[in-house]
Amino acid sequence: MPASQSPLEVQVTRRYPHPVALVYQAWTDPVHLARWFRPYDDVLLDILAHDLREGGEYIFSFTWPQAKFLLRGKFLTVRQRECLIFTWTPEPPDLDAGKDTLVSVFFRPLNDHETEVEVRHTLFPDEGMRLRHEGCWNSTLDQLWRRL
Repeated sequence: MPASQSPLEVQVTRRYPHPVALVYQAWTDPVHLARWFRPYDDVLLDILAHDLREGGEYIFSFTWPQAKFLLRGKFLTVRQRECLIFTWTPEPPDLDAGKDTLVSVFFRPLNDHETEVEVRHTLFPDEGMRLRHEGCWNSTLDQLWRRL
């Protein structure tokens, strides 16, 4: 755990060999997002709503081999090519249904063709939820690496 990370948060950082404009687009364009935003290859994402503006809402439907789960939230901060901050609320039958957390995604151009992405997921009510999301964020950012 990084020294600046609190015990009930997840912080994951990756570097991508692509310009910040493309990496940001992968996070914000629903067509791009649907191609990679999933923890595992056998999970499918349907984007039911994606109103990318401050105060706008999103609804994602994840189809896992054993069940379907809804995730909803609201975009709190949208700064083009800099950061996205949004709420994260799983719905039943998800084990963490109704537990509101917060995701911050920071985009840092390292040069014209390389970008660092940092995901900070905070406000976990318990260690179990934090651990589940730590694994999923690591594998989700790996999906972005493979599909970008």
